[in-house]
Amino acid sequence: MNAAGVEIQVCEDAMTDADLNMLFDACVQGAEGLDAPGADAVSRWRVSGNGPESPLVLAVADDTPVGIGASGMANGDGLATLRFLGVPIEERGKGVGTLLESHLSDLARGRGYRKMRTGFSLDSRNETAARFLDKQGWIRNTDAGLRMWRNLNDLPEVEVPSGYSLRSFESGDEGGFVEVKNAAFSGEHAGGRDWTVADFEKEYLRSPFFRAERIFFAVCDGELVGTTTAWTAEFEGREVGLIHWVAVVPEHRGKGLGWLLNVQALHKLKEMGYEECVLSTNESLSSAVRLYGRLGFQVVTKRSTYTKLLL
Repeated sequence: MNAAGVEIQVCEDAMTDADLNMLFDACVQGAEGLDAPGADAVSRWRVSGNGPESPLVLAVADDTPVGIGASGMANGDGLATLRFLGVPIEERGKGVGTLLESHLSDLARGRGYRKMRTGFSLDSRNETAARFLDKQGWIRNTDAGLRMWRNLNDLPEVEVPSGYSLRSFESGDEGGFVEVKNAAFSGEHAGGRDWTVADFEKEYLRSPFFRAERIFFAVCDGELVGTTTAWTAEFEGREVGLIHWVAVVPEHRGKGLGWLLNVQALHKLKEMGYEECVLSTNESLSSAVRLYGRLGFQVVTKRSTYTKLLL
């Protein structure tokens, strides 16, 4: 369908931040897994919205905003970013989203950008949005974030491989954890940047969930070679157990340590009273995904980014 009577306009100063936030909130209603940007992000986008690097535009019909789009064009690698694209429920199916997407794509193309990527990840449950992006020529990237789930019934027994031992966190292990984590995820996009001890302190020691007995290490000849944590998360509005930061250094892979650490953490979570558990991983980590499947985890959500070639 076309968007008859709809015009694309640059977001003007006359529209307050409060009005913009209300529009963003309306656009994510009924859009599974899509979140509105925070107030700080909205303020940043509108500051540069009239400039060449971060267009912030509205779809307007009869002087009323019926959709909003935001893109970033500050990268020097020929890659623009689609930061947000949304239409309120009552305006969907009228071609407004197509008009906004085409405008932002044409804008990036006209400024010499060769590709555009989404600056958000799309929940697999949002099938309507996935079909929309596919129709507009966007391609799903093969590094989706996965949320996996299992209940804590019928857990495997903890069996420590020969030559290894298992222990909990002790004071002074902060640096050892960081070394294991960095070695395990070196070169892996899913692992993010290397950690420092300050990162460990921020995520663990300052957390209300921190208990030394929740962090486990696999040890070989006195050296820490693997780790994971029996942590806590919110899932579908309830508190559940979380398998957090499973890491084994490359030299000790293939020895069953990933299985060992996960099973130990699962037993700990059950001991703590949890009835179910989740974890997050990335589909690009195929060995890890297979391991979690063998442990009884099921994929419940997949969050993907998308790329579009601006030919």
